[in-house]
Amino acid sequence: MQLRGIGYITVNVPDLAAWNTFATDVVGVQQVTPAGADTELSYFKADKRTWRLAARQAEKPGIHNIGFDVVGRADFDEAVRQLKAAGADPVQATAEELAARGVADMVWFTDPGGIRLEIFWGPTVDGPFRSPQHVPEFITENGFGHAVLMVEDLPSVLKFYTETLGMRTSDYMNFGPGMAIHFLRCTPRHHSIALSAVGPFSGTHHIAFEVSNVDLVGEALERATKAGMQVTATLGRHKNDRMLSFYMKSPGGFEVEIGCDPVLVDEETWVANEFVDGDLWGHHGLTSESLAESVSGADS
Repeated sequence: MQLRGIGYITVNVPDLAAWNTFATDVVGVQQVTPAGADTELSYFKADKRTWRLAARQAEKPGIHNIGFDVVGRADFDEAVRQLKAAGADPVQATAEELAARGVADMVWFTDPGGIRLEIFWGPTVDGPFRSPQHVPEFITENGFGHAVLMVEDLPSVLKFYTETLGMRTSDYMNFGPGMAIHFLRCTPRHHSIALSAVGPFSGTHHIAFEVSNVDLVGEALERATKAGMQVTATLGRHKNDRMLSFYMKSPGGFEVEIGCDPVLVDEETWVANEFVDGDLWGHHGLTSESLAESVSGADS
C-alpha cells in the first residue's frame, strides 16, 4: 500500500470556540465552511485544498480521525483490497461523509489503538489559501504535517502501521523497559505518524504544522507568547528529522508543534537508526516524562 501522507486530520476539543481562535490567531490557518460541510465541525484551510484540519466539540481531547491520501482510483481500490485481506474491515463511506470530506471516495477503519483511520482519493481543490496571520502557505507536498500518538500496546499498533498500512521506520528511540517511540514514514517526509509508549494510557501528544522558514516559526512563537499560550518545548532542532520548531499546549488539551526545515528521506540511502537523545539543541521541556504527563493528564 502506497500512502501519500496525511491528507486531513479531525481533532476532538473540549472548547470549540477557544480552538477556533487559537487555530486562526496563533497557528494561522484559515477558517472556512466548505460545501457539504458537517455543521458540527469547524474547518480550516492550510493550502489550496478545501480543508486540511477540522475540529469537533468533545469531552476527551485528541485526534478523532486521520485521512490518508492515495494517488487515484486504482491505488484506492488496491488499498481497499489489502485492508480486507489483512482483516482491517474497511467500511465504505456514506454519501454524506464523502460530501463532508470533499473527496471522490473513502473507506474507514480503526487501528489497534482505537484511532479512526480513513483512506481516500480525489480531494477537492477550491482556491488559494488566505491566512489571517499572513502565513504564505503551510508545507503539504508530502502530506499535511504529522501526528504523534501515545499507545498502550506499541508492538501491535506498530505492526499494524508497518505491515497493514506499509509505513516504514525512519528511526526510533528507547526510553526504558517497554517505553519507546518509533517514527514512521510513507513519503519523503521523515514521519507522518510517530507511535510512542511511555505508560499505561493512550492519547494524542501533538500534531505538527510545517512552514517554509525560520522567520515564520519565530512569528508563530511570538503570536503564541502574546496570546499567553503555554510553550511546552522551547525553540530547538531535533536530531533525527532536523526540524527546527517549538511546541505549545493547545486549547484542545494536546500539544501543537510548528516547525520548518526538516530533512527529506532518500529511500535509496536512508538507514533507520536508534537515537539515544532527541535534540541537537533547545526543545527544553520535551522529555519522555513530559510525554507521559501530557497525555495521562489529558485522560484523567
